[in-house]
Amino acid sequence: MLFRSIAAGIMLLALRPFRIGEYVEVGAISGTVEEIGLFATKLRTTDGVYVLAPNSTLWNQPVRNFTRNGVRRGDITLSIGSWNDIDLAQKTMLGVAGGERRVKREPAPIAFVAAVGDASVAITLRYWTTAEDFFATQIDLTKRVKQAFDAEAISVPAPPPEARQETAATRQ
Repeated sequence: MLFRSIAAGIMLLALRPFRIGEYVEVGAISGTVEEIGLFATKLRTTDGVYVLAPNSTLWNQPVRNFTRNGVRRGDITLSIGSWNDIDLAQKTMLGVAGGERRVKREPAPIAFVAAVGDASVAITLRYWTTAEDFFATQIDLTKRVKQAFDAEAISVPAPPPEARQETAATRQ
């Protein structure tokens, strides 16, 4: 066991599938790499939890490195009522993305119909941003798209009556 940990540590240090400061996911372990040692790697999760992961565990699984490439694709999907103008909804999403400085111009953002339901149409805005700006951009764009939909009177489908009653009851 000790030999495997040392060998894995050497491989991680030599091949560098992740570096200090990068956000990675390896199996059930995810976080920002803070230190890579000979036996274990220290990570910090998004909610601030300290994780000490044995290098043998990290070496024996695929590594998803969310930082390494420098850019990330974001998808925001919102459902609108099926009675709304789909073209207007797509144009509105693209207008919001076009006004966001953190959204890359190349490849250009796109908006498309992702799914069609009985009373709704799911529309996805797909865009690229830097890995560093990924979460903040996604949070801001989601809010701005919803606000833009409200301004254009693009409505979301109403929940079924029983769900509305449950929501009203939980507020009291």
